Amino acid sequence: MKKLVSYFHIMLHLDRMTISELVSFAFGIKTTGDPDIPSVHFTDAQIQAQAQLVQTEIGSRATDPKPSLTAQEQKDVDKLCRMIVAVKSDVEIPANDKAQGDRSIFDVIARRTGFIPRGISKKHQRVFESLPAEKGSFHVRVPSEKMRGLTYIYEYGITTAENVLPAKWERDISLSVTECIVKGLPPGSMVAVRYAVSKHPAHSKKALKTKLPDSDHAISKVVTVHTVNAQGKVTVTHGVDFLNFSDVIYIVIQ
Repeated sequence: MKKLVSYFHIMLHLDRMTISELVSFAFGIKTTGDPDIPSVHFTDAQIQAQAQLVQTEIGSRATDPKPSLTAQEQKDVDKLCRMIVAVKSDVEIPANDKAQGDRSIFDVIARRTGFIPRGISKKHQRVFESLPAEKGSFHVRVPSEKMRGLTYIYEYGITTAENVLPAKWERDISLSVTECIVKGLPPGSMVAVRYAVSKHPAHSKKALKTKLPDSDHAISKVVTVHTVNAQGKVTVTHGVDFLNFSDVIYIVIQ
């Protein structure tokens, strides 16, 4: 039968998220002041306040796929989900009214307000995110490149305000894992965090003559692959950052 109406939908899949992912998603919703969203059941500030409550209550258990929750904790998680679902409808309906069947217009509005249009992404993509942490600490997680021979390099620095880079980046932290926790930070301070991924260059003569196999996985734009010359050496230029860093995220230390 001929399709009479082009109506597009927003994908949520809140049930597939860990609580930390749910909190991160909530903080990414941006409807306040959007020219195409006339009104919402819950403001960004209200959603973020509920997300902060959930994060504070559940703490480090938030990364567990099936955490044990008290009745009150479950009630607060459910409330956060209901708020997100309500705002999803507040975005979906006017976005379709604006789009008038044009998928590209709908997608722009959905993404601009922090949502994912259904059919664009087949699965939930992990992002560079801040996870619940103990007092005086931050805990970040980065996307896994799913390749061997990689080092995840984290940099952080105390800054004065959001979107202001720190005057000094602390010494970088090189790890083989996608999560990093730093403690001993002043409560109430703001920390800027970024990361890069470096692929280890081959050192053996045999490896130098052999083309490295391509990965089946998409490589992040922050991966740095150093060029190895015939003598097995890597050359970088003074004054030029030899690592490709991610965008910076800002974290308020509790």
